[in-house]
Amino acid sequence: MIAHVLRPGPVHLLRLATGDDVYQEITRYVTDSGIRVATVNALGAVRRASLRYYDQSAKRYEDLVIDEPLEVVAAVGNVSLLDGAPFLHLHAAFSAEDGRGFGGHVNDGTIVFALEVHIAQLDGEPPVRLPDDCTGLTLWG
Repeated sequence: MIAHVLRPGPVHLLRLATGDDVYQEITRYVTDSGIRVATVNALGAVRRASLRYYDQSAKRYEDLVIDEPLEVVAAVGNVSLLDGAPFLHLHAAFSAEDGRGFGGHVNDGTIVFALEVHIAQLDGEPPVRLPDDCTGLTLWG
């Protein structure tokens, strides 16, 4: 187990604009604001979702695009450092008009209809993502 003890810092509440790219806009905000470690939550709706699923056996991501309006049932993630820069790790669950559900790692190309984002900045030394041989991922070191 690897543990990091941090303290609560400022809370940032954002409303992303219709047409914004979820992943790019949150990443831009945390980078421009100097946020190096935080938790992230969001809810609202998107025009389309671009997701990734990690194939644990093949140790690679598979991409999935749902090109229809979706509710964001819940989005949860974090910000830490990767190669010295803020890195957004965000997962979300979505529902379609008929109740079908989708979920995964939020990727570039997830386009906002209406989205409210809660970023809880943390104070202290941020976790740094490092390659993990066992999983093939970059995980907190």
